[in-house]
Amino acid sequence: MSKQKTVTLTMPDGRRKYFRGATKKEAERKREEARRAMEAGIDISVKTTVAEFSSVWLEEYKRGSIRESSYMTLDSIVRSHIIPAIGSLQVKSVRPAHIQKMLRDRANLSRSTQQRILSITRSIFEVAIENSLILNNPCVKSIKVAGVVPDEKTPLTAEQETMLLDRARGTKIYMFVRLGLCAGLRRGELLGLQWGDIDFETGMLNVERSIAPSDAHPDGDVNTDLKTKAARRTIPLPWSVVEELRAEKARAKSVYVITGRRNSYLGIAALSYHWKKITDDLPFYVTPHKMRHTRITRWFEQGLDLKEVQYLAGHTTSRMTLDVYTHYQKDSRLESTAQKIRAAL
Repeated sequence: MSKQKTVTLTMPDGRRKYFRGATKKEAERKREEARRAMEAGIDISVKTTVAEFSSVWLEEYKRGSIRESSYMTLDSIVRSHIIPAIGSLQVKSVRPAHIQKMLRDRANLSRSTQQRILSITRSIFEVAIENSLILNNPCVKSIKVAGVVPDEKTPLTAEQETMLLDRARGTKIYMFVRLGLCAGLRRGELLGLQWGDIDFETGMLNVERSIAPSDAHPDGDVNTDLKTKAARRTIPLPWSVVEELRAEKARAKSVYVITGRRNSYLGIAALSYHWKKITDDLPFYVTPHKMRHTRITRWFEQGLDLKEVQYLAGHTTSRMTLDVYTHYQKDSRLESTAQKIRAAL
């Protein structure tokens, strides 16, 4: 085996820095990169690792500037994916190949999760550039995410809705399922719902808060700072549901509609336990989010226009609403389209 080639670069303080490569050309390339970095104001003697700088990025640039639940999601991705893959490398040593390998090693994840990992990594290195740790971002545009593309979302059928509701009847999360199917609320919005949010005279439900995980309460904490401004909305309820709620309220000992321990709100872990209990042996797969997707689809089937559904769903833009609408149109209009085509032949 041939020995590595070594070249040197004299630092501003007179010390020499050594660069090694399999060939002299490779060693000289490393030296030239270091020279350009120094000329751009980069201190190439700094040995900060990705793990160390990621912690700085989280604490100094993210904590306090975003919702705590969003911060926890970032923290989880950094600690679960980025640090295990490249955390031990010095920030200045990371190359595009390292980033591509990180994603390739996580090919079992969904494409959206891979995209989020790449986006967060790119943001970390952008801040490293701002702090003169590196000259260029290794998350170059040529890096591609792969990952698993999830199956197209499909709503529950009317029969499946009935089966789910029947399974939930008499359990602690019956109202969670009932309102999930008829009001299209997010999981945290359902858990945070209080009796004072329901106007029994007008049949309107007001979304005022959400239960979201925090550092102090990983199982969920009350958050009146909703996901977006659009999340604060008023949703008309079917009168039959209003009457069910009225009867439930007469028996209630808590301010929360879906009650947990000590008459407080139901925590995320408890919800998961009860959800698994009622859905495990159903002949179809269902999540709380699928109830929301189903309700949004039903609103379109009832003839509500795009802006009405966007408001009721609490979407900031119509783009997410359009994703559901496109699927609905495809399914609901296929037979009609087929009839038109066949009639013309």
